[in-house]
Amino acid sequence: MNKEFIHSISSAVASKEAFFTVNFGPKQIKIFFTEEACDWVWNYKYLQRPQALQIKSQLNSPLKINRIGLINYFYNFIMTDISILNSYISPTIKSVLDIGAGIGLFDLFLNQILDHEALFDLVEVDKLEEIEHVTNNPEHTKKLDHNVQIKPVAVLKKLMITNNAHNINIIDSKSINQHLQKRYDLILSFRSWGYLYDLDLYQRFVRKTLKPDGIVITDLSIYDDSIEKFSSLFNDVVLIDEAPNNKRFLGKNLK
Repeated sequence: MNKEFIHSISSAVASKEAFFTVNFGPKQIKIFFTEEACDWVWNYKYLQRPQALQIKSQLNSPLKINRIGLINYFYNFIMTDISILNSYISPTIKSVLDIGAGIGLFDLFLNQILDHEALFDLVEVDKLEEIEHVTNNPEHTKKLDHNVQIKPVAVLKKLMITNNAHNINIIDSKSINQHLQKRYDLILSFRSWGYLYDLDLYQRFVRKTLKPDGIVITDLSIYDDSIEKFSSLFNDVVLIDEAPNNKRFLGKNLK
């Protein structure tokens, strides 16, 4: 555990479990918890539970385990993502689309580190079971407990309100075609579009809404034809990161 992680845990304790802080260069980022967001991490990212329990034991922390789980998830995924993408995301972007945003922690973080206000649209399903998970690699498909229900749109909306993120809009995936008039500088999808479900699902929307000089960054499954499909969409495609079961690509200049 690094000092910054321990600082974030301590800040959550000091805030009486209202929020945690993260130091990013000269800026201090503050993210408020909601119980629903913490439960989302605990239930959906259940593979992270043993690590969270170990951290709580090692630090002898009084912090609730689901809050430790969220902070641990933040450092394992969000901080890693921003470190990888920092050199690819223009500091002047004005509009962002996040497909399959989860609980939107990356967007909350990016929103605060930008020096200006940008507009964010976050796409999620109303109910988690509505995700059309790919079946070519079933061992990586989520297997939630039978009594667990997760409603991503509702979780996202409450977290954004709690964090006073008035410039972050939530879009139910079923209403995506009502937003074809919008234009985005940056379209993101972490471990979602082209990974959990087929690229065809949002291909038309991306083609319609990406600005001519905009970029798309997404994680693509290595078990199907997602990489080939993505490469067929753009004149310029760059591999920017690799994981055991997916590769992260940047695409620009639509064909």
